[in-house]
Amino acid sequence: MKRFWMRSLTGQLIGLMLLALVLSQLAFTFIYRNDRVKSFRDLRREEFLSRAAAVARLIGSTSPEMHPEILQAASTSLTRYWITDLAPSDATVWRDGARAQLLRALPVNGSASPTTPSVAHPASNPRIAPSDLPLSSSVAWSPLPPSAWSGGFPAQVLDLESWSGFGLAVAIRSDLWLQVVYAKPDLVTPPLLRSYLYLSVTATLLLVVAVLAARRIARPLQHLTESAERFGRGEDADPVPEEGADDIRRTAAAFNRMQSRIRRFVEDRTRMVAAISHDLRTPITTLRLRAEFIDDPETKEKLIATLDEMQSMTEAALAFAREEATVEPTRTIDADALIESICDDLAELGWAVKFTDGGRVPWHCRPDALRRALRNLIENAVRYGERAEVRLEVSKDSLDIIVEDGGPGIPEEQFERVFAPFVRLETSRNRATGGVGLGLAIARTIARGHGGDIHLFNRPEGGLRVILRLPRT
Repeated sequence: MKRFWMRSLTGQLIGLMLLALVLSQLAFTFIYRNDRVKSFRDLRREEFLSRAAAVARLIGSTSPEMHPEILQAASTSLTRYWITDLAPSDATVWRDGARAQLLRALPVNGSASPTTPSVAHPASNPRIAPSDLPLSSSVAWSPLPPSAWSGGFPAQVLDLESWSGFGLAVAIRSDLWLQVVYAKPDLVTPPLLRSYLYLSVTATLLLVVAVLAARRIARPLQHLTESAERFGRGEDADPVPEEGADDIRRTAAAFNRMQSRIRRFVEDRTRMVAAISHDLRTPITTLRLRAEFIDDPETKEKLIATLDEMQSMTEAALAFAREEATVEPTRTIDADALIESICDDLAELGWAVKFTDGGRVPWHCRPDALRRALRNLIENAVRYGERAEVRLEVSKDSLDIIVEDGGPGIPEEQFERVFAPFVRLETSRNRATGGVGLGLAIARTIARGHGGDIHLFNRPEGGLRVILRLPRT
């Protein structure tokens, strides 16, 4: 999961989109929502004052017998009207009385007369709970200017921000005060469940879009990766489908052109080497026939030995070119069984070869080419190191075929040079042992054709360690 989210294109694209969603939601919460709540509060304050002004004018123009019915008709579950004989007391005390008014149930059919805050009803308001009306914040009365108040009587307002509401006291007469309170707590903190639901739905839709977009981008890249991997292992890879966005199409087209050019270059080089090696056979044969007519036995013997060496090198180069021109299909084999069969064949010939069984290891490769590379490495170990110890090690990323010998080893500065064609280190590898210097070159070419390589190390106890490392596919 960590690799998917941190390293894959799909995971990164989904993560970035979800991060953008979270950041946009936070920006909306802290910026636009505050403006929205303020706008709603301004509208509700204007509506509240307008309704209260109408009720105040109605109270001031009607007889006291009608006031209870007017107050009951004007009151709602969120707004309460009542009348007192005295001016409003301290704002905090008034707020406590207003809270009691909001929490009680409305009178039914005139059963109670809302005249003072002390009048209460045993039932509670189903729209507002006590926890919705906190008493922690301080409040203070503010006079209403005529421009903001059309009730025609002096009035003062109380801002109940923690309730998302307002309080109002209107002086109808010196002994008649209209008291009004309004609260809408759900404006302060909207239901969290609804917010989470909106965020979940939005995140789900965005996730679906992100997955579709990522798959559209990642699918052509996956085809390109697979084709490049097959081509790097020397397999006959089909052209990459040129699909997706224009940038990816151009990348796929460039890869197809590169693949075609490299394949054509290798084929041309292989044909050239094969042609040269084939054409050299005729003049070498002619020179050999002419050498037979030389009278001096010593000169004749040296010339024929040189021609034999040239003939051997030419045959080796021609065989190598023919093998390069032949594209062997890849298939899955048991690598352990393949190595064991090579070691057994050489052991039957009397060679000092020892193989350590590593268990069944399925591997996808070109078995004939891999067999030739391993045979070259083991034969080199036996010829120049007297014995060969072979074992197989499998790791998470690679398969290592290790060949160790008991010879003198190779100077580290010569490690790369010995892989050059026709190179032999005379100090440790005598011509009498045979070979023309193509064994390691062919083995490395085969290893790299599988996407791997060959590494050389001198052993501390003496001898050379050769590791043929192939990647896991």
